[in-house]
Amino acid sequence: MANCGGCNGEGSGSSGKLNKGGLLGNLPALYEKYAAEMASLEKKTEAESEKLIAGGEKNYGKIQKLFDEQQAKEKEKKEKFKADVKAELAKIAGKEVPVSFSEKLKSSDMLFYNLTEVKIVDDKGEAKVSFTITAKDDFTIPSMKAYDYTVYFRFMGGKAILEKSTTCIIPVSLTREAKSFKKGDVLNQSAIGFSLNRYAADRAAFSGIEFISKEEYNAEMGL
Repeated sequence: MANCGGCNGEGSGSSGKLNKGGLLGNLPALYEKYAAEMASLEKKTEAESEKLIAGGEKNYGKIQKLFDEQQAKEKEKKEKFKADVKAELAKIAGKEVPVSFSEKLKSSDMLFYNLTEVKIVDDKGEAKVSFTITAKDDFTIPSMKAYDYTVYFRFMGGKAILEKSTTCIIPVSLTREAKSFKKGDVLNQSAIGFSLNRYAADRAAFSGIEFISKEEYNAEMGL
């Protein structure tokens, strides 16, 4: 099972006032606010330490105290952040995630799978999309033929691809020996993270997942 591979994104701003209308609720805003607070604390400590360093050796004790205070504040903020995230995850965990398929994928002969139980889950304190890929129809993989199909999809915000987000990849490794699959057989179970610590602003509008073809993925990635 692969996690979000090569996801590009760039959370912007640090107001902590992101849109709460997406499926992730207030979670992106919590991540953005936490990152801004930690960056501000670090910047303040750095500025104060530079002034003390300029004062010479007599200020070494004050410098150490300054950094000790920073670590204590960071610990306090981190504990509050984890508690806030846990509370928000409890509100959104279990939400169903809408799924769509691009027209190009629907018209191809590669859409051999169905999706079940696509929802937001709390995976050890991290929000993820969990889903199960099942066989759409009965089929058999011939002997000695490796079958490693890759499923391509992207996070969506309404009808738009989320800003600077890219397609994620899940390899559906089925078999390397002759094997038959019945309609409904589980091919892959995955849980994909949102990388909110990096892309909170982009994920605030998250409203669903669109599955796309390999050709669309290659075009999007410039391959």
